[in-house]
Amino acid sequence: MASPSSSTTTFCFQCEDSSNSVTFRNGWRLRSGKFAQLCHRCASVYEYGRFCVTFHSSDDGWRDCESCGKLIHCGCIVSFNSYLLLDFGGIMCMECSKKNFILARNRCLSHETPVPTKEFQLDATQTVIEPQYRPRVTESKLQKISIKYPLLYT
Repeated sequence: MASPSSSTTTFCFQCEDSSNSVTFRNGWRLRSGKFAQLCHRCASVYEYGRFCVTFHSSDDGWRDCESCGKLIHCGCIVSFNSYLLLDFGGIMCMECSKKNFILARNRCLSHETPVPTKEFQLDATQTVIEPQYRPRVTESKLQKISIKYPLLYT
């Protein structure tokens, strides 16, 4: 007994192209865990990072990166991994976030960040610096890092 053949038509998630000659490619991950299926044109735009600018330019949800001013579409699952929400409100694009991380790490490694001392914890007005804002790297850790990675200081 032969099993009935089932024909399922795949549509591009964006433009809804369903021609049989179209080879679909994976786009972003959907909530279901599956990937959005995109035709060649839509997949190319997505892979070049221009999907929201191309297809959603008039939609709501666009915000400026607090660091560089780049517009990010925060109202879309496509751009979900392209920004960080900031504690004080606003967003930062991933490019700026990576640059800031590298700069902060290099400052820490180059001894520009002061090591916590009793004087550091209390300023002239006796205001206590909250623990989450104190540097977490000790002088001995910095020395070990500088010995292990001497090229970071040049």
